[in-house]
Amino acid sequence: MAEIKLKIKKKLDFPLEADSITPDNFAGKTTADIKKLPLYYATKQVTIGDFFDVSGKSTDVADTKIVIDGDVSNVKRIGEKMTGGEIVINSDIGMHIGNHMSGGKITVNGNADDWAGAMLQGGELEITGDAGHYVGSAYRGYWQGMKNGTIKVKGKVGVESMLWAKSSKPSNKWPTLYCGSADSFLGIHNHGGTIVVEGDVDRCVGADQAWGNIVIKGKVSRLLPSYKKVGEVKEVQLPNGEVIKGKFIEYSGDHTIKKETNGRLYIAA
Repeated sequence: MAEIKLKIKKKLDFPLEADSITPDNFAGKTTADIKKLPLYYATKQVTIGDFFDVSGKSTDVADTKIVIDGDVSNVKRIGEKMTGGEIVINSDIGMHIGNHMSGGKITVNGNADDWAGAMLQGGELEITGDAGHYVGSAYRGYWQGMKNGTIKVKGKVGVESMLWAKSSKPSNKWPTLYCGSADSFLGIHNHGGTIVVEGDVDRCVGADQAWGNIVIKGKVSRLLPSYKKVGEVKEVQLPNGEVIKGKFIEYSGDHTIKKETNGRLYIAA
């Protein structure tokens, strides 16, 4: 795989909009071409070369890997709408990492700000630290959020993560979030998303869930009264074929949506 290395030159006083940093935009370009790609800083259009040292070479999209070093915690929209290839970020990262991506893989070796993987259409986003609010969620005004792909957050995700997730059985699309723990309103308005939490979750998990699966291996601070206990199970079969073993209490809900619902919530017994 061809590798392009970016290293940020200076500390940022304002957020840097960097949606041009994707394997799709780098594929087949020389380092000189890449340095000319546009970024936006405050009120000005700038270039990648103004803010990053660039080295290495690219090839086609699928075989292009971008490695980013230095403090890019105030850089936004890296990996936006990418369709393939790989990005590795050795730092905390700003808002909207991998939003609308449909293929490839992004690895963040650090924490991520809000809207990580928003409206993901495919591919994989992995965050080794914590993530902010609205992970894998729909932007305001949209009724469908994450439709496919996988997000893995080793630490905690913020409020309203996986908002309006939507699966498709005919298309074999199963949007899935794995995380260490979660803040309130996890999986709100769920329409087929799968969520697996290793630890604890705050209140109102699965609010307004129509269908989908939420598995919590820890505790929930307050369970919604609109969930009904089904019974105890020793394993959970996920739509992607994965089997999670352990003792869980199975609940159906959210029954505020309709009397009979395919939504399921599993909490460690």
